[in-house]
Amino acid sequence: MVFGGQLLGRLRRTRLFGEVVRFMMVGGIATAVAFVLFNGLVHGFFMGAGPMNGQPIPAYIIANTVGMLISYELSRRWTFRHRVSDHPDGGFTAYVVINAVTMLLPVACLYLTRSVFGWDSAIADNLSANVVGVLLGQIARFFLFRKFVFGRPIRYTQVYGSVEEEAAALGAMERPTLVVAPERPERLTGSTDQATRDRAG
Repeated sequence: MVFGGQLLGRLRRTRLFGEVVRFMMVGGIATAVAFVLFNGLVHGFFMGAGPMNGQPIPAYIIANTVGMLISYELSRRWTFRHRVSDHPDGGFTAYVVINAVTMLLPVACLYLTRSVFGWDSAIADNLSANVVGVLLGQIARFFLFRKFVFGRPIRYTQVYGSVEEEAAALGAMERPTLVVAPERPERLTGSTDQATRDRAG
């Protein structure tokens, strides 16, 4: 049914768009928390050297681990609320593994600016790790979370009602209705023929 397929396709695209927007918002919250912690540990909130100024990468990992815990809860309860995990632990282990792997992207950016270019200012650290690295990591995480953590979508009927039935009803309304005349009873036809023969005789 063409109309029903179009309706379902439109709902899927709307759901994907909503997931992207919510994921960006959750990522923004988690990044903000990690940003504050990282700069407190490394740069003393821009007021001097922090307690981990000489250890930016461990400080980055600590800050983003806190951000990861926040993003997991928000992702499970809000971003991917229409999808469920098939993992026994709700996908937490897979979530941690994906975060750990994708964290290599901003860590690599931070290592490049610190160790290769020798840039150790707060601006250089934040541009490399918290802008370029986070952007690359967020893109990778969205698709990996959607596929491997919250991989099974909840059926539309469990959330919105019976979309298939609604589409079928709307499709039926668009099709013209054929009216079929009832067949004449055989008994009536036979009695009419007999009366005609009587008159002729």
